[in-house]
Formats: sequence, structure tokens, C-alpha cells
Amino acid sequence: SITINHELKQQTKSRTNNRARVTNTKANKNMAPIPEPDLTATGGTYDVNEAGIEFRHAPALTTPKDGTEFLTRMQNNLSLKVLDRPSKNELVFELVGVDISFANALRRIMIAEVPTMALEFVYMWNNSGLIHDEVLSHRLGLVPLNVDPRLFDEYGFDVDEDGNPAATDRNTIVFRLNVTCGRTAKEDEKIRKKMEVKWKNEGLVSGYDVAEAQKSKKEKKKSSSRGRGGKTNDDEMEDNLEPSVMNLSIADRAAADAVSSPNVQPTPIDSPHRPFTKHVYTRDFLWAPQGDQLSRFPLHSSGVGSGVGGGIRPLHEDILIAKLRPGQVIELEAHARKGVGKDHAKFSPVATASYRLMPHVEILKPVYDELAEELVNWFEPGVFKCEPTDEDGHRIKAVVVNPYACTMSRNYMRNPILKESIKMSRIPNHFIFSVESVGMMEPAVIVAEALKVLKEKCERVSGLADDALAMGE
Repeated sequence: SITINHELKQQTKSRTNNRARVTNTKANKNMAPIPEPDLTATGGTYDVNEAGIEFRHAPALTTPKDGTEFLTRMQNNLSLKVLDRPSKNELVFELVGVDISFANALRRIMIAEVPTMALEFVYMWNNSGLIHDEVLSHRLGLVPLNVDPRLFDEYGFDVDEDGNPAATDRNTIVFRLNVTCGRTAKEDEKIRKKMEVKWKNEGLVSGYDVAEAQKSKKEKKKSSSRGRGGKTNDDEMEDNLEPSVMNLSIADRAAADAVSSPNVQPTPIDSPHRPFTKHVYTRDFLWAPQGDQLSRFPLHSSGVGSGVGGGIRPLHEDILIAKLRPGQVIELEAHARKGVGKDHAKFSPVATASYRLMPHVEILKPVYDELAEELVNWFEPGVFKCEPTDEDGHRIKAVVVNPYACTMSRNYMRNPILKESIKMSRIPNHFIFSVESVGMMEPAVIVAEALKVLKEKCERVSGLADDALAMGE
């Protein structure tokens, strides 16, 4: 058995109980009873032991005689259910009744084949800074753009008179960057304000225009909230916010608000006896609307495909692009095109897209009293809970409440009694996906687009097979 320091146990017990309580609350509200896994549908299961994972074979279903039977089985067994939304850019869902090849294909498509918009071509007119043109261009390409790629066409869809691909307002987004570093911070700010007037006259949109839009939007919210007890829509959403499995929603929102606040303007340190250093951020990008883009993406809207303050902007306005010293200049034009992650990682819409097999937890022998408390609070927090009992004079016993929270840590196996009492396995056809979006599309949209791509691939293969059969006949 394991000897646990009593003082350490008392110090951390309340914290562990809180984490388990959040997990169990979410599970009890949204989770239906989990049925026993059907081993005939999977051909076996993955048993967890001290050495790792071992596949235990079981009598499997017969091979489908044709495609119709295969599709019927898949249609009857397939299910997809959302489990959690820890934040706007995160999604946890389960996919049941499919083969691992299907799950892995969906994951790879989300990473590499769902199209997005990113800067592809950079025309460097002048760059006297320390960063080389190639490095600067690469940094610009990795800046995520807050625009819905579904509203743009693939480059090459439109052609000119000679049949060559043509850049149009339907397939290209144009940004410009024109920054000059002054001798001092005051001089630099004077230059920026002078150039800002020129940019507005030319119809260009900078991040400072977005800040103004944010400020006016917040002022309107405050004035409209006076009749509702002083609460804004964001405040009401905060009050109705449910704790997530990870309990990070409130913290994530607070961090996002702090970063995106227009009042927080990172300024470089102007040290005495040292040359002034200008920090170039993505807020210095100038969006140059082409064709009818300004009407499709109005500056002060918040519709689909528009940025925080409207229009087409980088996803974050505070990404550091370069640093300049007095007299140095960067002047360029960058064109964004539609692409996929398998061509370049900058087009990938997800930061992470992963899955794990659904844990199956069984209690073979009852676990009572102190051992139950150790199991609940120390070995597998959130998976078990203690219930009152009067069996054989015991106070409490451990029961399985939320197998989704199981991390397969196998710590309980260090206790010989628990090792014989608990059995863990993984269900081969039950997948728990975790998708984190970069931000240009919500994770649910990325999953839907990935399923569309997978469907198109299947239809293409089916069509090629039909053509091959026709040629053979």
C-alpha cells in the first residue's frame, strides 16, 4: 500500500474536491448514462495494465457483404455529440461508432485540408530595418487574419483574357504596411497621426480605426444598459456562464479582454542616452479594400467574416512584427489568398486537433472508507465519487461517476488492493476529440467543413471506381 503524508493530504484535499465537483457537475447535467461497450462491434477492447495497453480480442461481427450493409451498420451506430465548450475557440466532442481510420482522417483534414486566408505574396518596396526581407515576409505570412474563407474564391477561379489566373476582389485581400521611425517618441507619434489622415483619405483601414470602433461600441453598450440595471450583454453572459470541465472560461475571457482592450497600448521603453526604438505591430497593417469588399465587410459591423471593429483585420492587433530605429522604414504590400495547411502551416485553421479513446472504468470489488477517499481525491480525481453506504458496517464506498475525466494515469495500480478492485480499458470505436481553433473560424465550423471535405473525397473515389468498372465492361 501507499503511505500518504497526512498534512499534505489535508492541505490539498479541498482543492481536489473542488476540481472533482466542477467536473462531476458538468457531467451530471449534460451526460447520459454510458452504455456498456459492444465488443462484437469493435472486435475487442484495449485493456490498461501496469506495462501499458494490451488489445483483448473478442468475437467480431461478420464482414459486410456489400456497401449497402456497411453503410446501414455505420448509420445505425454513428453518433456525434458535443461535450464541452471551454471557450469560444475550443470544442470537445465525442464520435462513436466509427473506425479509427475515419477518426484519423477527420483529424488530419481539420489540420491540413480546411482552407483559410493567409498572406501569400509580399511586395517589398523599401525595408531598411534589421530584419531581412525573407524573414519579414515569413513573419507576415504567419499572422492570422480574422476573415471567413468561405466568402472568398480559390485563386485561379477567375482568369484574364489570356486565360491566366487573375487577382480579383473575390479571391485576394490587400494589406499595406508603411511605417517610419522618428527620432523620439513624440516625433514618431506626430508622424503617425499625419500619415493616418493621409491613409483615411485613401480609404485605408488601420488597427487604430478598429480601436475607435471598439471604444464607440462600448460607449453605446454602456448607454443602452442604464435601463437594465447597469448590466451589459457581456455582464449577463458572465453571470450565466457555466463552469467548464477545465474551469477556465472566466479566466480565458478576462485574459482576452485585457489583450484586446483599446486602452491598453503597448509602448516601447524610451531609455535616456539610447536611440528610440519603434515597435511595429499588426495594428499598423493597412487594409486596402478592393472592389466591393468595403460593402461586403463594413468597417463598423460585427457580421460574419468581419474583424473586431469591422472590416478585414488581423485576428490580433498586438502581434509584434518588427522593431525599427530612427530613420528606418518598412514599406510593402501583401496579398492574402486562400490555401490549405498541407501547402503551408500558416493556412491551418487549428492550433491543436487531437483525439483519445473513450475510457471504460469498472469497479470489480467494492472500495470502502479511507481507501475510497484516496481513490476519489488522489488517484483519479473527477472519475469516482463517494456515496454513503451501510454495507458490512462501512461509511462510504466509491462509485464511477464520470469516466470522461479519466486520464489513464494508472496511479491507483500502485496500491495492490485498488489494483485488484479497479479495471480500466479503452473503447476502440469511441473517440473524444479536442479541437482548438486559431480564431478565424469557430471550431464547430471547422469540424463541419472537415466533414464536407471528407465527403467530397469519398464521392471522388466512388466516381473513379465507377469509371474504372465502366471501362472494364
